[in-house]
Amino acid sequence: MTAAKIVGLFSAALGAVGTLLLFFGSFAYEQPSVYFNQEMVDALRKRNKRRQRLQRAGLGFLMLSFILGGVSVIVG
Repeated sequence: MTAAKIVGLFSAALGAVGTLLLFFGSFAYEQPSVYFNQEMVDALRKRNKRRQRLQRAGLGFLMLSFILGGVSVIVG
């Protein structure tokens, strides 16, 4: 197995992980209602922050996947 194939496989794996993270973080952000109490608003913010972290991590993995894909083309 050549170095280009190994880098290409690693790139594909990172892309798959990034896509899954984006999928699980892609639900719409929740907006607090007038009838929410502070505990509910805090829980809502926590869920929104988790979604944002998943989206950022997923995008980072996808970007790294594209960079490694380019490296595998140059190496191979």
